[in-house]
Amino acid sequence: MQVVKFMVTESHKKGNRKWDAENMATLGCKVKREQAEKFKAYAKQKGTTANAMLKDYVLDIIKEEEQE
Repeated sequence: MQVVKFMVTESHKKGNRKWDAENMATLGCKVKREQAEKFKAYAKQKGTTANAMLKDYVLDIIKEEEQE
């Protein structure tokens, strides 16, 4: 299988940023730096990222709420 890479133009990047600004939001919380590093290490050990784990959790909660 061959992977094809292509250059993303500045116009395309601008369009992506505009779409993100209109349709996406960033959730966050403050934790102690040591706790954040432990969580990132845990996620890495599980073969994922802290962002992916948090996103999955949020989406799971939403799905549970919609099923009730």
